[in-house]
Amino acid sequence: MTNNELQKMIDKTDYWDAEILDMKASYFGDVVEIYIDNDEETCWKVSFLSCYKVLYETDANRRKIINVKDMKKPQLGYFAQDISVSRSKIENFYIVKLDLSIMEMQIECRDIQIGKIAKKDILVFWK
Repeated sequence: MTNNELQKMIDKTDYWDAEILDMKASYFGDVVEIYIDNDEETCWKVSFLSCYKVLYETDANRRKIINVKDMKKPQLGYFAQDISVSRSKIENFYIVKLDLSIMEMQIECRDIQIGKIAKKDILVFWK
């Protein structure tokens, strides 16, 4: 799949200013998933697969509540501002840059999958 095709798939989620419900890394960082709010019943699950590199910066150096796990949902401030896909220098890999307002990420991965799932099927710490 081309990076333009992946970008179009991501853009179809209409993610701009949508709340980020969670971000998870699994399998020693091989899989990174973000959950983007869609409506009352569903969210988008964006999975980055076969991750080579995952870099991120948070607001930990300036927030008043030290641990995010101690926050309630209204205190969280993660909203999708920009998600852009480009080709990596590594063959068959992509670079994805994510601006999630108070978190910025750059993920270098082999594949990206996007699907809509029921919110009741995800576990979030603030519930």
